[in-house]
Amino acid sequence: MEKYSSEQIDKLLEQKKENHQLKSRENCTHNDIVKCFLNGKAYSYVCMDCGYSSKSRSSFFSFPQSDQQMG
Repeated sequence: MEKYSSEQIDKLLEQKKENHQLKSRENCTHNDIVKCFLNGKAYSYVCMDCGYSSKSRSSFFSFPQSDQQMG
């Protein structure tokens, strides 16, 4: 997992937004998660594919269909 400052993440996400490269959160698989640091301390996790941010890494892996059986 890569680590970035909050300013770096803001710039990268703004560039992706300008180039229409950000996915919608509902359709994103959250494959590119980075750790965000603010003032030298771990602050949150951010998906660089859709821009979703959360303090808990596990929130990227909770899916609404998780209660359904496979097969």
